[in-house]
Amino acid sequence: MKRRTFALIAGAAATGLALGGCARTPKATGGPQSTLRIGALGNTTDSLAPLTVNGFADYIAVGHLYEMLVELRDGVAHPTLAHDITSNADATEWTITLADGATFSDGRPVTAADVAYSLALHADPIASPNYASFYQDVDVAGLRIVDDQTLVVPLTRPRGDFVTTILAFASFVFPDGFDDWANPIGSGPYRLVSYAAGEQIVLEARDDHRAGIPSIQRLEIIVIGDPQTRMNALKSGEIDFATRVDPVIVQAEAGNPDVVIHRGGEGDSQVMGLEMNVHQAPFDDPRVRLAMKLAIDRQQLVDIVFLGEGFVGNDLVGLGLAGYNTAIPQRGQDPERARQLFAEAGVSEVTIRTAEVTPGLTRAAELYAEQLAAVGVHATLEPADPTSFFADFEVLLSTPLQSMYYINRDAGAYLGSFGGSTGFFNISGYAPADFDTLLLEAQSTADAAARTELFNRAQRQIWDDGGTILWGYQAVLSAHPPGLEGVYLSQGVPIFSSATFTR
Repeated sequence: MKRRTFALIAGAAATGLALGGCARTPKATGGPQSTLRIGALGNTTDSLAPLTVNGFADYIAVGHLYEMLVELRDGVAHPTLAHDITSNADATEWTITLADGATFSDGRPVTAADVAYSLALHADPIASPNYASFYQDVDVAGLRIVDDQTLVVPLTRPRGDFVTTILAFASFVFPDGFDDWANPIGSGPYRLVSYAAGEQIVLEARDDHRAGIPSIQRLEIIVIGDPQTRMNALKSGEIDFATRVDPVIVQAEAGNPDVVIHRGGEGDSQVMGLEMNVHQAPFDDPRVRLAMKLAIDRQQLVDIVFLGEGFVGNDLVGLGLAGYNTAIPQRGQDPERARQLFAEAGVSEVTIRTAEVTPGLTRAAELYAEQLAAVGVHATLEPADPTSFFADFEVLLSTPLQSMYYINRDAGAYLGSFGGSTGFFNISGYAPADFDTLLLEAQSTADAAARTELFNRAQRQIWDDGGTILWGYQAVLSAHPPGLEGVYLSQGVPIFSSATFTR
């Protein structure tokens, strides 16, 4: 039988976590540093359960305690616990071979039984509300353990994108039967010291990890809610790494030799835009959808909302990641054409539901309203509570026009989750039969080149006719003092396991 192999890039750094709440370490001076203090957003309802985590401080912790089979870094899937992943000829069955020498923090070896248990847990909608929809094509009952290092994963339909769309997004591995999330046992290079939700998390390097002992042997994740307060703490020496700082703060620190700005690339950015519900008037008219896309001045929004710390969007998710259709031309502003289309459709006013669920989203809606006014359309802003904006799914699915943001994903993952009739978060409702057929064919195609071409066609159809406006990608901005090297982002989360810190 012909086998297809997913080409994993060798030499990926391992990740792991340890969490806690203890007294803050005084500012260190001179030479290599073994402790790094990180300021991050968090709250008192955070938890360490990887499949339900939602606080950013905890995301950092989870990214260091637990390892996935595959990790996204710079938009490319790298091996962590997987050594090799291959499929049969039609991509209905995948074989996972584990890396040698992986152990959990309690000393147990990582085995295929652990992976089988973990994948089944990911597919459970109760245990894994964040990720279960991605695993809906995994035949959990048919998982087969070949030996301690090998697991066969059957699927209910062909998925040529199984590795890049599913495993690279979420594939944490836990010990078989494990569910004590307050006392984590993972295979990464750090272990739990202590944890105080909404206050502090402390991680301590393991001395028995297969990749060796990290140079930074202690991570203290300190919860600091306000971005400016995080920057102030960095400048005063209370912390060494400030996550998620705003462009305004970055601009204010320009020229400060004691502050280094860490800028994430396109692949680790977040995408801002608006969703038009194609089943609700007036956006059920393709002329109106096109007019909305042509009325927007994308560069102005990037310059004002992001202060230039970002990238112009083209109504597609996936910029900087594998599978993004770069052949599609950049859509520019055409106010005259927009005015003409609005007039033909008889549209003179719209309402934009918006909430500050991420900084800048409301300001962007205000600017877009001004741009619409310039083409003869009055836009009314309807403020919504950011704390409950995503809680009422029925409202999200029935609102004609609303501000929206996404974490950047590769085209296959985005289209499968946010598009088509099976997309669990298809806010625009765009799912014509021909698009569904195209998306299903793309996901089922084993040949990588053919699959890419099908996904390219799906992206072009959404770009031409869909209800999504994505005007810009915001770079993930962090700050630290000189001397910190080797930090990288994985799905927007900073990873420190291969970093060094010298003062």
